[in-house]
Amino acid sequence: MHRDLELENIAGNLMIAEYQVDKLEQRLSEHIRGAAYRSFNAIKTSAHTFKYNDKWYKLSIKVEELSLDSSGSDNNDSPRSQS
Repeated sequence: MHRDLELENIAGNLMIAEYQVDKLEQRLSEHIRGAAYRSFNAIKTSAHTFKYNDKWYKLSIKVEELSLDSSGSDNNDSPRSQS
C-alpha cells in the first residue's frame, strides 16, 4: 500500500484550519457580545497597518451583529442590525 504523504498533510492542515476558524469565530462572537460592543454608538472597527514590498496597506474591519429572522415590521429579506 502506497501512502501519499503530501495528501495526508494537506488533509491534516485543512482539519486544523477548520478547527482554528471555528475557535476564532467563537472568540469573535463572544467579544462582540461583550460590554464594549453593546451600543451601536460605540466604535466597532479595528484597523491594522503593515508594509509589504515598499507599499503601505491598511486593513479595516467593521463588525455588526445581524439578525436573519425575517419576522418583524419590515417584510424585506435583507438582514437587519440588532442592538
